[in-house]
Amino acid sequence: MKIIQLVVFISLATSQLSLFPIQDSTLYISTGLVGSLCTGSGYQVIKKCPRIHPALVIGAGFLTTAFTYYLLYKLTPAGRLKRANVLLKEVSRHTLANTSSNNEQLLFDLVHDVYLTDDLPLISAYNHLLALLPMVRSALSLINEAAAQINENVLLQEECDASLMSAHALFKNISQAIKRIRAHKDYLPQLNMYKENILHEKQTIAQQQAAHAQSQIANAQQSSSLVRWLKFIFGRK
Repeated sequence: MKIIQLVVFISLATSQLSLFPIQDSTLYISTGLVGSLCTGSGYQVIKKCPRIHPALVIGAGFLTTAFTYYLLYKLTPAGRLKRANVLLKEVSRHTLANTSSNNEQLLFDLVHDVYLTDDLPLISAYNHLLALLPMVRSALSLINEAAAQINENVLLQEECDASLMSAHALFKNISQAIKRIRAHKDYLPQLNMYKENILHEKQTIAQQQAAHAQSQIANAQQSSSLVRWLKFIFGRK
């Protein structure tokens, strides 16, 4: 029970402290303290509850310590940089995010290639690129937070600089691609068609819901009529 309470406390504390970076020394000290607490608590559990297999207690303590290390590592500069790189890797999978929009013809050729099966390729590309921007902003925020806490770690600083360059390049490609798509002559016609499709879908859903409601009312009325007939028939008998 104490181990479970400890895990809950660590999770809540980490979520509250997520805005405050920590150093590696804090990570190791905190993890060591949790490991010591788990060892002491495990010893008491084994002593008081001999029916519980020691392997279960030891395993629970090990998992708690590992979980603590994982949560706290995310708050270190290296952990924040790693999270940023995961976001950048996800963004870079999008072909348009990796393409400079300086060559307008190449950009729109890629749009039609990537969204070949879409009826409204410009709108699909625009919406997808727009969804990638918050991911890049989050990555930039994590990188800046990590950079502010690196101190004298030269290797980590170089990794941070490389990630920052990559994030700025992706952000530039995405933002310029969005601007070029909006300036395209077919953007507004496709946007109007997109809005009409959404309106049609909403109307269809509303009609389906109304039809379903009417069907339920009709079924309820039919059931009520059947009950009255049964009462009338059996009442007469």
